[in-house]
This record gives sequence, structure tokens and C-alpha cells, in this order.
Amino acid sequence: MGIAQYNWPFAAVHPTNKALVQLLIDTSFKQQRLKAWQPILTAKSVLPTFFILGILFAPLGGLLVWKNGQVTEMSFDYTNCKSALTTTPVPESTFVHSSAVGDFNKPTYMIGPIQDRLVYAVTGSAEHKYPVQVCDITLTIPVDLQPPVMMYYKLTNFYQNHRKYTKSLDHKQLKGEASDIQQIQSRKGCIMRDELIYPCGLIANSMFNAVTGAEAGGANYTFQYTGIAWSSDRGKYQKNGYSDLSKILPPVNWRARYPLGLYSNDFPPPDFAADEHFQVWMRTAGWPTFLKAYGRNDNDVLKAGQYQMKIDMNFPIDSYGGKKYIVITTIGAIGGRNNFLGIGYIVLAVLCASLGIIFTAFHIIKPRIIGDHSKISFGGEATAHTRSSGRADDAGGSRIRSRYEDD
Repeated sequence: MGIAQYNWPFAAVHPTNKALVQLLIDTSFKQQRLKAWQPILTAKSVLPTFFILGILFAPLGGLLVWKNGQVTEMSFDYTNCKSALTTTPVPESTFVHSSAVGDFNKPTYMIGPIQDRLVYAVTGSAEHKYPVQVCDITLTIPVDLQPPVMMYYKLTNFYQNHRKYTKSLDHKQLKGEASDIQQIQSRKGCIMRDELIYPCGLIANSMFNAVTGAEAGGANYTFQYTGIAWSSDRGKYQKNGYSDLSKILPPVNWRARYPLGLYSNDFPPPDFAADEHFQVWMRTAGWPTFLKAYGRNDNDVLKAGQYQMKIDMNFPIDSYGGKKYIVITTIGAIGGRNNFLGIGYIVLAVLCASLGIIFTAFHIIKPRIIGDHSKISFGGEATAHTRSSGRADDAGGSRIRSRYEDD
């Protein structure tokens, strides 16, 4: 299949066509004649493969299910706490726990009176108060939870994967660039009119901002707020790049936390390079129901007992019909509690073993006659006993031609 077989208009050796001719020289690579491995599937090669896969996947799936069973997890819905004027058990249908202890008290919640939440200035002794309602939650930890212990918040019916939502941010602003309104609008991430908002966009404005704490008998169990974000996310954010804080405003849903709803030297914007809650929230979820890490404790055992938690009811959820959960869990060999991977391996093992048995039975009952593989050739690799008269090849003999050759 060299160029001599084609009537190329530029194939003539002319000084202006030499470069084009070189591109079409007759090589195995350019003419698609490279050697390739073309396995011939037979019963002797296929049937053992099914059984080997079944033997490998079955114990692996069983191991994953066993390790997953050692993870202790507790999850409960506190959405309706805002209307619970008395101590109210969490709904039975929303309370999930994986502890080996069968019966123990379900979590309860009750909304407290509106109180002032204090925010202290970064410099000086100034302080700012803003009103919040606090949900008081009492929960029982039935068994000791060995570290690391994770706390997550879970939201339902929240579509972070909406196209307009995922694009509503400005990467350069988050990396510390002091962009003005025209520069941000030209990048088509955030839509702003006459206010320069930092950080701009729907994702930042809708950030989950409940404040939580756990206490048992006067002893606090502290969750650290570091080590909860992906390491790949930490490099995406830098400190605020605006030197004049009077030119920028907080997002609308953040303004209650700042005096007069404005940034100042005493109450500056957060340091997003260190704020892992912000980093976790900005990694948008792919499904409308998702968990996001809020805190972790890698050192202390969460002792069995009764604990009190306080959660600020700052995050509105009625407008879109979602629910809010708190999830407390230990971590296993492959992360949190999830049987999907282990069960998937077991199902695949059973499927492979079943197919192996079925195909073996067919092969025994009605075997298929396999031809002599040595008589199969591709291209110019024909053996002597594949030659036949009537078809001339390049060497003057006859052969079985490749399917890639022309008549």
C-alpha cells in the first residue's frame, strides 16, 4: 500500500512536494500494518478466567463488608427543631445508627430562645453581637467511638450540581486578586451590579454556617476544623487581596455577622487559605443529597454517654423543601460506612462463578469444534501450508490476505 498505488496529485518528486511525500512514505506505522496481538478466545482460556475472577472477588468483597461493619455511625434529622418548643425525639424514620447496642435513647431536640452570638474583633477588644436561635440537642453515644471520629452535616434536595450554581464564583478573586466589578463581570462567573462582593457568587453566599459543639457532664469533646478539606483544594484559595476593605461587601447571607453588614479592619473577611469549612463547601456536590465534613478528632475517644450539642439555626432550608442532618461516625479502612463496594465485589464474584459454571456445562454437553489455529495468518505472515495458487503476493507466491488489503 505504498504511495505508488494511489494517484496522488502531489506524489511527483518535485522540490515543493518533498515534505508532503515524506509524510506519506511507505512505513508500517503510517500504512497501518503494525503487528498487533489478536487473542483467540477459546473455552480453555475463557472458563478459567471466570473462575479466577470469582475466587479473587469473593474474599475481597467479604473483607470489605467485614471492615465496613466495624464502622460506627449515627445520623439524625434536626430540621424541625425550630418548631420544637418542648423536648422532642427525632423522627424514627430519620434516625440511623449502626451500633451493636440494640436499645438506647434516641436523640432529642428543643429550640431555645433567641440569644446573642458574639463575634470578637481580630484586632483590639471590639465585639459584635447578632441574634440567633439555638437548637439544643441531647444524644446518647451507646459505645465508645475510637478515633478518628468525624462529624458531617448532611443536606437533602440541595442541587449544588446546577450549571448556573457551579459557575457562580470567581477563581481569580478567591486566589487573592483584587478584581473590580468590570473585571469580574468580564469573566462571566459572578453577576454584580453596583456592589463589589467578596467572595462573590451563589456558592459562597449559600454556605452552610451552623455552629456546633458537644459537651458531656461538663467535659467538652472538641472537633478540630483542620484536615477536613481535600489537599488539592487548599491551594485554590489565598488571603484577601483588597487593601481597601471599604470597597468590598460581604455576601448577603453573611452580613449579619459583621457590624452594619460591612467589612472593617477589626472585622475583616475570612482567610480562605485557612478556612477549611469554606473550602469544603466550595467543592460542589454531584448529587442533591450529600455529606460534607464539619470537624474531626484524631486523638480522643468519644466515650459512651449522654452529650449535649448546640446548633445555630442560621441555614434556611424551608424555601426548597430540604432536610438537615448531623452525622457522627468513625472511619474504617476505606473511609466511612458504605457497603456498596463490598457488595459489588461479592455480586461480581457470584456472577463470574455462575457464568463459568453455565459455560462449562454447555462446553461439556455440546462442545464446539475449534479449528487449527496454526492455519490462521494475517497480512504477509502466511505459513507454507496456507499458500494457494491463483493469488500472487509480493514474493511471487500465494497467500491468505489480510482484511486490510485491497483487491
